[in-house]
Amino acid sequence: MLRREESQEFLGRVLDLLAFTLPLYQREGKSYLTIALGCTGGRHRSLVLVEELSRRLAERGHRVLVRHRDADR
Repeated sequence: MLRREESQEFLGRVLDLLAFTLPLYQREGKSYLTIALGCTGGRHRSLVLVEELSRRLAERGHRVLVRHRDADR
């Protein structure tokens, strides 16, 4: 799915950031966090990254709601 090494590294870094920050948000009593990814056009790269990010977060027990805001434009 993510063939480019840069895409895999980007996703790994985002997941590392979320692994650090999500427990802090939960500790503060926050019930949700909005994460937005975009790219020029918003129809290819960002959609694939969002789907993979949501899959990995769900595997870690997080509830995830995905909304592709600009996919239909």
